[in-house]
Amino acid sequence: MSANPLRVEGLVEGGPVELGPEDLAGVAEQHQVPDVSQLVASRQGRAVRFRAVMEAVTLQDGARWVELESEDGAFVASLPIEEIADDGVVMYAGLEGPLTAKEGGPFRLLIPGYRDACANVKFLGRVAFLDRPGRDNRPSNETEHAAHHEAQDGHDGHDGHACQHGGPIG
Repeated sequence: MSANPLRVEGLVEGGPVELGPEDLAGVAEQHQVPDVSQLVASRQGRAVRFRAVMEAVTLQDGARWVELESEDGAFVASLPIEEIADDGVVMYAGLEGPLTAKEGGPFRLLIPGYRDACANVKFLGRVAFLDRPGRDNRPSNETEHAAHHEAQDGHDGHDGHACQHGGPIG
């Protein structure tokens, strides 16, 4: 198991599960994304569809939401499962091996084409399946968004996007 596994918890049978990059590398080929740049041009590496994370556990009845949290707990997004199950991907490796911190690792959630690019979570450390919306501290206006990027040392965290508030990020 890697030093910083992805913790999957909440409404899952049998309690929390920890997944390392080697676990994600071993999921079914149908869930593998061998070249993330085909989905997000600015990223390179390997990933699995978010559905693979869902299938790594047995979800309890009522699981409809997912709370996605960075390793340090500083960033968290809560989304309906159906909005990311098929389009979301969890990066687990870069071109040269494990996904580095510089690349947003050890795990990074990307949701190509999603209406709110701030739902992408770098340094992903925890996934919790819930029956209702969970915690969410995504920026909701231009001022919060600018402050978020300043705290993240620039715009690399979200690839220069427009957030929920609709404002362009320059």
